[in-house]
Amino acid sequence: MLKTTASSRALCRQILTLLVITALVFSSNPAADNKFRPDKIGKGLNFFSRDQEVAMGRSYSSQLNAELQLIDDPEIQSYIERVGTRLIDVSQRKDIEYRFFVVNTKEINAFAVPGGFIYVNRGLIEKTDTESELAGVLGHEIGHVVGRHSLKQLSKKLLLAGIAVGAGMAISAKSERWGQIATLIGGVGLFFASLKYSRDDEREADWLALNELNQAGYDAWGMVTFFEKLEAMTTGGHTPAFLSTHPLPKERKANMRQQIAELNIDQPGSRYSQVEYMECKNQLASILMPPPHKDKTLSNALAALDAAQGGGGGSDQVAHSESSDPSRSETIRVPGDSTWVDTGLDVLPGHRIEIQATGQVLWKKNSQEACGPDGVPGKGFWKPISKANTAVLIGKIGPSSSSCFVVGSAFTGRATQGGRLFLGINDDNNFDNRGEFQARVFVGP
Repeated sequence: MLKTTASSRALCRQILTLLVITALVFSSNPAADNKFRPDKIGKGLNFFSRDQEVAMGRSYSSQLNAELQLIDDPEIQSYIERVGTRLIDVSQRKDIEYRFFVVNTKEINAFAVPGGFIYVNRGLIEKTDTESELAGVLGHEIGHVVGRHSLKQLSKKLLLAGIAVGAGMAISAKSERWGQIATLIGGVGLFFASLKYSRDDEREADWLALNELNQAGYDAWGMVTFFEKLEAMTTGGHTPAFLSTHPLPKERKANMRQQIAELNIDQPGSRYSQVEYMECKNQLASILMPPPHKDKTLSNALAALDAAQGGGGGSDQVAHSESSDPSRSETIRVPGDSTWVDTGLDVLPGHRIEIQATGQVLWKKNSQEACGPDGVPGKGFWKPISKANTAVLIGKIGPSSSSCFVVGSAFTGRATQGGRLFLGINDDNNFDNRGEFQARVFVGP
């Protein structure tokens, strides 16, 4: 008979947890089977509470609003909010306060961030011909919020990171581990860089939008006619960038036609007058469009944020700032149960990195066995650096980087790429660790 130890039982539980959650993540989308079931909307893998979602969205929205050129005309703002509110009133999610923003850019796009912050570009509004077409676009973005699609994608990101650091971190992360999760997710740039809605997410958002349109009294055929416009743009060689991540307009148009038939919507029509819609478009026409070199699209805004935040937004590359201090040093605490700790220090390619570390970590559960920053010899299944000592202090450059290096008690080297410097613990079961390392970090030319 084999003798089981506490550590082997813990490992078995961890493996079982990974297998179960991975099956949940990569199983077929319930919405793809038997069409879309209202009782399944918004369900599934999600490590975020409602308050965390709203806090995240508020932070991301604040970052975006500092870069995007928003239209603050009260009449336009009031009109967009009225259209959005009609859709929200019949939506499946009313536990958050939605906010709407109009971006002064010719780019044809709309997008949502967690917590109900909805952005619609001027170029998209001007591309529509009816209020129902515009409402269809807003309904689609509201659908992403109702379906919690971005939260599910972020949860998958955490789970995949958990394969390296222990999936238990993400599972128990709704409370005391929130700070570590926030570090891994990063700012709004990284959010959009890693946000890849599935095709089923997009189809579900369309499905929700059409139902909202119909229940709110809009012409559901507005979604069909707008997809026809997008389809014409793809055949004309002017495909908007955002369409590359969506199902083809031809497919979406066909799906909407089928859904309209299932809802028995025979006669197109809207209960709302076009007067307010036309007044909004006329008011937009009176506002100057930014010149091409100052047109702040979403991509431009994210690039500016990425540069201002030292590459921590959506790219591992850092834009050099002449006004920034070229040399910095910090003392960083790295708790033994850390995943990755953001040092707040940015490096450029070729920069020197010097680290001196002290402290100890109790690396084995229910044991007083301790080690210093050089770790202890041992094997692990999901260590970030499989051939390095267990619990050794390690580092990486860039929040999404998979290339790690051993720090130990002393490290001196040159950065091969630019980005934010992170420190972590090389352990397959780090969420059970106790103690901490203290690292004195210097970066500079």
